[in-house]
Amino acid sequence: MRATRQQQQELREGVMNVLAQPDPSIKENVRYLTHELLPNEDYYIRRALLRRSLQQAVSLEFGTIPIYLCALWSIKDNLHAAAQSIRNVVQEEMLHLALACNMLASIGGKPKLYDVENGLRFPTKLPGGVHPELVLKLSGLTDDSLDDFLEIELPHEEITIAPYESKYKDAHGAEHSHTIGELYDAVNKEFNSLRPKMKPDNQISGPLSWFIVDTPEKVDSAINWIKTQGEGAIDNSPNSTGLEKLSHFYRFWEVRKRQKIELDEATGKYAFKSPYEFPDVYPMAVVPKGGYRRRDVSAKVWRLLTHFNITYSNVIRTLESAWGEGGQAALWKAIELMFDLEKSAIPLMQIPRPDGKGNYGPEFKLVALD
Repeated sequence: MRATRQQQQELREGVMNVLAQPDPSIKENVRYLTHELLPNEDYYIRRALLRRSLQQAVSLEFGTIPIYLCALWSIKDNLHAAAQSIRNVVQEEMLHLALACNMLASIGGKPKLYDVENGLRFPTKLPGGVHPELVLKLSGLTDDSLDDFLEIELPHEEITIAPYESKYKDAHGAEHSHTIGELYDAVNKEFNSLRPKMKPDNQISGPLSWFIVDTPEKVDSAINWIKTQGEGAIDNSPNSTGLEKLSHFYRFWEVRKRQKIELDEATGKYAFKSPYEFPDVYPMAVVPKGGYRRRDVSAKVWRLLTHFNITYSNVIRTLESAWGEGGQAALWKAIELMFDLEKSAIPLMQIPRPDGKGNYGPEFKLVALD
């Protein structure tokens, strides 16, 4: 499209405003990534916008992992079907995070995960204004937490296997928030339009990331995996994925509905059929705003909280360095450290709070490390 100087200037000002914000909205990212005048813009400004949008994707993927981990750890039997299903979700969210980080690193960006000053403090809103009706809360597995998980993973396509009514249906109007699925679509479109120079440097492969992303075609593959497994604009219903690769929404829905999704031989379609036993869980209460205060808890609880936060911070700092100077060695170190998180999280979940409203649980606070 041929643009006037004023139109192009307005576009540039809008893009520069996005780049200057600590947490621009996904709506703004999508708006400018898909703007019809963006192809006329300077290459380096477009690449900067692409980097900023990918960092938003990284932050969004990162934000869901703690709440899913709390739900998983609260299940007493880690071999229970629900534990295995939620563990699968956590592993796939880690994959999505790693792929988003690889895409960012491919164009010279450095993923930001370890941010003591501006990192997420639970309870919190999702970054970028996604699902503004939602507040991410750290708690054990409950119907309330599952309702939140379902909202986060809500598919774009029509849900056909059974009637579904979101707890947040009143917020689903015409102006409902732009989603991470839309952001990934816009990122993919801009990669294919800009065709930026991509490098494998500072990317990782292995258990967290299945492949290096160094061509627009691999960007398309990475985004397809993310959207098929999680929330996105493509069909991720059981009719498309099958039972072995259920997307996150349908995994959580099975647990919430207490029924397994199975193939109905009579109709040839997937439907909720046999019972799905809800697991026995530790009643981890919602972590209060700002976390727990030392003067309000026992010495044992404080010791466990402190140990968890230090270990968690070490994991995230080490993981972040994998896309920089740490490389693959840092990745393996971070994975090793991850197993230490349960050693303080699960004991916390077994200690009742004195107010009788449930048990303690990890805060997932990023703290400064020496």
